[in-house]
Amino acid sequence: MYLKPEFAALLQNNDVPSESTILEVTKSLKVPLTQLQEVEAEIQRLGQLMETLETKRQSIQKIINDHNVILSPVRRLPPDVLHEIFFHCLPTNHNPVMTSSESPLLLTRICSSWRGIALSSPRIWSKLYIPFPGDPNVSQVYGTITDETILSKRCQRFASVLRLRCDAVRSWLSRAGTCPLSLTVTYPSTYSGVQNLELDELIREMFDILLSFADRWRDVDLSMPEDIYNKLQGNITPTTFSSLVSVKTCLHRKSHGNGSATQPIPIRILDAPCLRRIHINMLQTPYILRQRFWNYITHITFASSIADRDLPILLRECPNLFFAKFIVNSSRWLNEPNVDQDAVLLPRLESLYIQDSGALETMAILFKALNAPALTSLSYNWLSQRIPGDGLDSAIQLPVPVIPLLENSTLISYLSLDGGLSRQDMQQCLQHGAGVTHVVFGRAIRYPGSHLFEPYFPPYTTDTDVVRRDIFDLKILFIGAGSGSVTLLPRLESLEAYQLSSLTDEDLLDIITNRIDAYRRGEAAALKSVKIHFQRRRQRDITEDVSRHAKEAGIEVKLDLVYPVERFHLVDRLSPSCGFIPDDMWF
Repeated sequence: MYLKPEFAALLQNNDVPSESTILEVTKSLKVPLTQLQEVEAEIQRLGQLMETLETKRQSIQKIINDHNVILSPVRRLPPDVLHEIFFHCLPTNHNPVMTSSESPLLLTRICSSWRGIALSSPRIWSKLYIPFPGDPNVSQVYGTITDETILSKRCQRFASVLRLRCDAVRSWLSRAGTCPLSLTVTYPSTYSGVQNLELDELIREMFDILLSFADRWRDVDLSMPEDIYNKLQGNITPTTFSSLVSVKTCLHRKSHGNGSATQPIPIRILDAPCLRRIHINMLQTPYILRQRFWNYITHITFASSIADRDLPILLRECPNLFFAKFIVNSSRWLNEPNVDQDAVLLPRLESLYIQDSGALETMAILFKALNAPALTSLSYNWLSQRIPGDGLDSAIQLPVPVIPLLENSTLISYLSLDGGLSRQDMQQCLQHGAGVTHVVFGRAIRYPGSHLFEPYFPPYTTDTDVVRRDIFDLKILFIGAGSGSVTLLPRLESLEAYQLSSLTDEDLLDIITNRIDAYRRGEAAALKSVKIHFQRRRQRDITEDVSRHAKEAGIEVKLDLVYPVERFHLVDRLSPSCGFIPDDMWF
């Protein structure tokens, strides 16, 4: 069947067909219309046959599936293998929560066999997150509850929840056998101090349950008001925690009505004989400095600040320190005696992070006194203002305090710099980085998600001709070809930088190719990875150019360039559509 030539000609235009043509076309359609009906009938018959066969196929497949369930390899796994699999099903970034949607409770909901194996697997019950419901007198949103009816119902509900959790914790930890325990215990910071006999008794019951397993505590994270912590440590001694290795504490202090705070208390859990790792977030730092547990500590993190004058005192008490992270503030206003200038020897210290808001002179003395011959990783965030000490001219350019430490620590391979560092500051720091293989400038910014509101955001107006100057100038990493040029970071292999705006993509390409060329001349190590976060839009794709240049040098450079997500529709201020909202209505 084909279309006649005279009919095909009519398809090339929109002319009105003659009466004879209409009759001829109608006559020509009879055969194909009959053929179409026959084909459609055959399709319908085959469709019905397919439905019948599909039903039969599904029935046969179900029988096969039922047999395969019996033959499933997982049914034949020995219990010891399942014990190991179950352990690796636990959350990796937090202690397990008491919920059936998460392991290990989830594993008890699969089948009776797995339930029995899970309940007889002590390791999966050796970790637990334990939240207290908190103070019923205080609402996180509405503040203090004054309505007696509401308060009564809240007290009953809080007590009921806490009673159930006491039973659950007792059963949970009993299943752990003799395994070391990892516990997270939290109590909301909103605490009124109003007495409630029933809740106070339940809090003590929970702590009694936990303390009955105290000899097996290995890692513990405590976040609660000091008044609640007092209920925990009321009848304990350091030897109670004979297996405790790691402690993370965040104790909130309650201020009185006159603005004063409660007196600091000793943190007895920190005197555990085997304690090696501590993470501290509390205000009573000077008080805990007088405790005598520091000599054996290998890892310290201060999430709350420590005074610059206290830091050398603390470090001198920690000769076995391996890792340290501090937030340092200035004690200039305390009117204390001069800072201790005696040497601070830390022979085992390998990793040090300092966020420095201390006084320039005090921190410079500390870094000069600090001797860390094994230091390989240094992260330094300088937040101090350039304020000279008494008797110094304000025009004097004071050096970055950390320079003496960089001069004396020749094994540093990881260096992270952040804060108010000038180009000169960076050059001074990097001149002492001959062994650095990984350098980081700045830090990544994480914005909270707001996707629920994004559809309603109007176009965002920007000035594309205004560029914020970068804090860190990566161009100082250029290596000159002349014999008299100074090479910074000759062993650099990994480069990271964040919050850059003025550095162009062309500039970055020049820096990368310059380092590759220096490698080919034997003047620098081969660059292996570059990770840059920009605060501007991409100007050009340099990936292929970098790949080609690296391939010619016989190396591979991993490129990770991050530009702002196009969450907003950016419109230049000089654009004819500036201020235009497509879906806007006048009413």
